[in-house]
Amino acid sequence: MSGQSDTVDAEIQALSSLGDHLVDSIIADEPLEVIKAIIASDAPVWYQNDEEGTSPLHAAAYSQNSELAKILIEKGAVWNAVDNLKNTAGDIALSLNDTETYNIIRNAGIRAELLLSLLTSKASIESSSTIVLKETDSTATGSTDAFLSSELTYIKDSHGQDICLLKVGEEEVGVMMGWEQEIMEDTARRLCNGHPNASNLKVLNVGFGLGIIDGLFQSLDTPPTQHVIIEPHRDVLQHMKERGWYEKPGVKILEGKWQDFVNHNELLDVGGFDVIYTDTFSEDYGDLHQFFQHLPDLLAGPESRFSFFNGLGATSEFYPLFYDVYTHIAELHLADVGIDMQWSDVDVSFDAKDDRWGDSRKYFSLPLYRLPIGAKLVWGTGTNMTLKFESPRDTLSSGSGIVVAVNDMSTQSPMTPLLQTPVPSVALSSTGLAFDEEAKLVYGVILSLRNMVKKLSGRDEQFVNYRTSAYKLHLYETPTGYKLVMLSDPNTDSLRFVLRQIYVGPFLEYVVRNPLVKIDSREHGIDNEYFRASIDRLVRGLSVFS
Repeated sequence: MSGQSDTVDAEIQALSSLGDHLVDSIIADEPLEVIKAIIASDAPVWYQNDEEGTSPLHAAAYSQNSELAKILIEKGAVWNAVDNLKNTAGDIALSLNDTETYNIIRNAGIRAELLLSLLTSKASIESSSTIVLKETDSTATGSTDAFLSSELTYIKDSHGQDICLLKVGEEEVGVMMGWEQEIMEDTARRLCNGHPNASNLKVLNVGFGLGIIDGLFQSLDTPPTQHVIIEPHRDVLQHMKERGWYEKPGVKILEGKWQDFVNHNELLDVGGFDVIYTDTFSEDYGDLHQFFQHLPDLLAGPESRFSFFNGLGATSEFYPLFYDVYTHIAELHLADVGIDMQWSDVDVSFDAKDDRWGDSRKYFSLPLYRLPIGAKLVWGTGTNMTLKFESPRDTLSSGSGIVVAVNDMSTQSPMTPLLQTPVPSVALSSTGLAFDEEAKLVYGVILSLRNMVKKLSGRDEQFVNYRTSAYKLHLYETPTGYKLVMLSDPNTDSLRFVLRQIYVGPFLEYVVRNPLVKIDSREHGIDNEYFRASIDRLVRGLSVFS
């Protein structure tokens, strides 16, 4: 028995020595070939030293070596490992403004979480996650049932701010607090301003809290004609009664969890909501993901808008990487049910000397909030397909709107040769060029347009389409860097959602999860008959190509 123990200890010591050697060599900026040789000698890429908790991936981030970071991840480095200072390698890259390395690590996290979710789709999504958003516990902060049986207190603090507090042991946790006011104001404005049904809004809110966003809905110039609020906690319901919410015109309060009503007539008889917002306490991402699945049935149509409190992975100021990854995961899962998302940033930082919120703001500790607004996508009908923005000049559009207009109609666009023949249903038109040469041409144009958007907008944002007098180019770039392109008639509405559906459907199903597919086949593109057939069916079903 002692002999076996000694053998195990020796193996652990050998691995530790190799791990230390790998970390030290990366920090010492040894040549890449030397690092590869150490990895090839079975050095553990997942290793973290005892002194600082530094892993090889942390060391690569410190060295700003994006090529090495990519190699380490391919060899099995843990993208979300945290050192003794509570920093991930991605956080270190971000602090050094090393966007390339950060994106490599973040994209590894997105791939890992998305694939785990897909591979375990029959199980609960939280069981497949490798990110710990919060510790699993049976207290009121970690269990919905425990939360609903707990006692909540509504108070005003020394600054006159309304606070809803939950006591967990000896600690008071903020369920909802006044610092969210700016977030809620911006959210309500983006959900309601300029809404086509502004005079007859039907609104659903899940989770009342302090009633901030519900109060904003009621203060609209024309309050909602139907305002449904779902709230399960007895203390919150009592607070609502005391504040007169049960008597407000057009307001209907459903006492219970959203799961109790989502498939029942109380919601379905409304005929679809124009605005939906959800912000629940003690539910995790698995619950939110389940709520996403019901949005197509709850939203009235393409003019409807959706938002949620985006606190995924934001429970620690040390983990901005987790917040970024789960924001992208949420976007992909919403795309999967036909919801197109737009994001905006809200500064929620505060002076560290100001203890206004104390420790009760632990549920969101980051200085920046990413505000989501979603809209339901529909297939084109072939009628009324003209753009809302009309211009006699070629236009380049980004995620934030029209960025620039270039080239008069009389001037030949640099991409016009691509449209010398009609556009087939699946591939780009034939130009007489070899496949890889044509792909290089398209890729070069996309990069040029993207750089133009970046320079003009001052932000590193994607462009979503490029319109000329002859055609319109639609682009969707996946979180992991693949670029899906489609060409259409210039008067067609945005088809970016189609490209996104190709990504979350055929691409993930037949390419990402199929280890036999050659993604970089230069002669034929993605050489998989099921992938091609699936896209062919999808695109042929579009009226714009009929």
